[in-house]
Amino acid sequence: MEDTQVLPAQEKVPEEKELGAGKKVLIALAGILLIVGVGAGSYFWGSKGKSQGTSNLSPTSSEEILTPTPTPTSEPSPEATAGKGKPTFTPTPTLTPTPTVKQKILSSSTSLDGFRSSNGGGNAGLEIRAGRNVNLVTRGFVSFDLGDIPSGAKIQEATLRLYQAKIIGNPYGVGGSLKVDHLTYGDALDNLDYGIAALSSSFITLTSNNSLEWKDAIVTDQVKDDLANGRSRSQFRIHFQIENTGGDVTGDFAYFEAAENNMGTGNTPQLVVKYY
Repeated sequence: MEDTQVLPAQEKVPEEKELGAGKKVLIALAGILLIVGVGAGSYFWGSKGKSQGTSNLSPTSSEEILTPTPTPTSEPSPEATAGKGKPTFTPTPTLTPTPTVKQKILSSSTSLDGFRSSNGGGNAGLEIRAGRNVNLVTRGFVSFDLGDIPSGAKIQEATLRLYQAKIIGNPYGVGGSLKVDHLTYGDALDNLDYGIAALSSSFITLTSNNSLEWKDAIVTDQVKDDLANGRSRSQFRIHFQIENTGGDVTGDFAYFEAAENNMGTGNTPQLVVKYY
């Protein structure tokens, strides 16, 4: 008979013991996860606090924490934004100063004013006379020295002024208006000057009436011409528009005061010059 070997029966692990070991593992894992979670949360909130620049701690340093003040930015003016964003500039006009106008009143030269007649007669020491009688026609003359006008002066206006002091007959009725010639007859008034050629003839009317008063004529261009051509004098001749002999011996004449003031009016000839 064969011997039968009886093996001992395998011991069973109680079920409760297996469950207890599993719980221990789970608890250990939960603890590990809790530790990891707390650490990660601390790191997260710490990083967030740093990024936002906040702290619950009061500074221990004596330095004051300053909040930077924003730098103001100026807005462009409407002028700067006009024209596609490019600034526009309005130029300031340059003002030209107004020159100061000065005035000189020049007196006529004695012995260079008077009258000459068509018959070769005349006088340079009496009055300035123009007219006619049965025998002759008379023309008057006046001269002004320009030496008192400053060199380089700009002439604005020049006015010839003669004072009509006496009338004989009807000179304006028979002769019309009194005309002015611009001429140069030099440093002496003689017989030839009655008919000497003028620089400009009858360029202006002095008067056309018998009133005893100042008679004015603008002679600006003529004075400018004298200065431009280096003449030392401005000289003028007066005569009636219509010149013919007639009437009687007394005649028809207009008398003007001369530099000698022989008629006693005190209103001797003037050349009023405005310049700057």
